[in-house]
Amino acid sequence: MRSWMDPEEDGQTPLDPDETQGLKLAFVATRADLNSAEATNIIAGMQWAEAQIRSGAEVASEAFLRALHARLFGQVWAWAGKYRTTERNIGIDPARIAVAVRQLFDEVAGWQEYGSYPLDEQAARLHHRLTLIHPFPNGNGRTSRAMADLFLRARGAPAPTWGGSLPAADARARYLAAVRAADGHDLAPLLDFIRL
Repeated sequence: MRSWMDPEEDGQTPLDPDETQGLKLAFVATRADLNSAEATNIIAGMQWAEAQIRSGAEVASEAFLRALHARLFGQVWAWAGKYRTTERNIGIDPARIAVAVRQLFDEVAGWQEYGSYPLDEQAARLHHRLTLIHPFPNGNGRTSRAMADLFLRARGAPAPTWGGSLPAADARARYLAAVRAADGHDLAPLLDFIRL
């Protein structure tokens, strides 16, 4: 039986031992238990986010990012909505996270003001930069995809499909390849993937 603490597949970030202490649910014993609890929490979190969009809230902000992460994972993890304090094999130094996130949202405001990129590209860049910063102990990929979705929907554009037309295993492999290509400054595969 696979422990809930083991990364399930390539591209998942393992938790620091101190972060595993933040689990709020005593019944979680397996990765399947954790996935189910997080999925239920994510549904509730996205309902909150959709209500925020309807009320005209600005999605592209540090405050919204932290509130979104807290809403997506707060029923499962005590540290939801709080920036990580430990090093990872991905992401920047934890001491630089708050500044990097603020700089990112300043750039997003500039993209909007000057029309620097088409909306899909803005969303892809926002998603990718958040994955590079990796601000939270866990849930960064899901949160960055949600931010891209909400960013587009708040601007009247359809949400990305994130490879929804592909079989799940193929979609995950294509997604990880697209993110790695973006790491190497080639955004084209990610732009293609968000509308597959």
